[in-house]
Amino acid sequence: MRRLQITRTRLSDHLVIHFARQIVCGAIKPGDTLDAEPDLAAEFGVSKPTVRESLQGLASLGMIRVQQGKRTVVLEDTEWDFLAPVVQEAFHLEGRGDELADQLYEVRLIVETGSAERAAERAEPAHIEELHTLVTAMREVAGTTRDLDEFLRLDRAFHDLVAKASGNLALRQVIRDIHHFLSSAWSAASITAVELPHLTDLHSAVADAIADRDPPGARRAMEGHLMEAAAKQAARRKRKDSP
Repeated sequence: MRRLQITRTRLSDHLVIHFARQIVCGAIKPGDTLDAEPDLAAEFGVSKPTVRESLQGLASLGMIRVQQGKRTVVLEDTEWDFLAPVVQEAFHLEGRGDELADQLYEVRLIVETGSAERAAERAEPAHIEELHTLVTAMREVAGTTRDLDEFLRLDRAFHDLVAKASGNLALRQVIRDIHHFLSSAWSAASITAVELPHLTDLHSAVADAIADRDPPGARRAMEGHLMEAAAKQAARRKRKDSP
């Protein structure tokens, strides 16, 4: 097991991400047991309460099971909370970010199409007005400054607003958790200026369907947008990985 240098204030946070990385990379495998709390405390030079807090944090992520009077056991990845920022960070730091991103794009396709459909049923007039305002701002950026960072900011605001307009707070939170990780893929390097008018049109189609109170149309428009985005992301990754 790799040694850990602890420098932050919250020692338990360091231990959580350390063990999460060890589990994600396979250094600690499902079914393995962790050392007893006193041994871990001695190994990392921290108090037993700090170790206990970190183990409770890992347990809340579904990565381990803490059993009273027994050794702590590592769980299968089917139990992990993949929407938790700590788990996502561990995947990123261990070089498995692309793998997780592919799965989260699939989740986006499922939940955000449903979010658009519900928004077409439930959006308030103010939501619809704001969606069109964001599309107008995107079109302005695409036709003038071509500021990629600003365009991506508007893109994120648009998708969050669609989720808000769906009227389902839990659904919006799931989408936000997904975006938390994928925002690293939505960098200025992931799009080009020439793509901005077309990307604006894709968002405009979603906004128009929501404004028309057309749930199937909103679903189709969002699905087309997300499938195209996922395909482009995969193509860029392939080019990046090519020798």
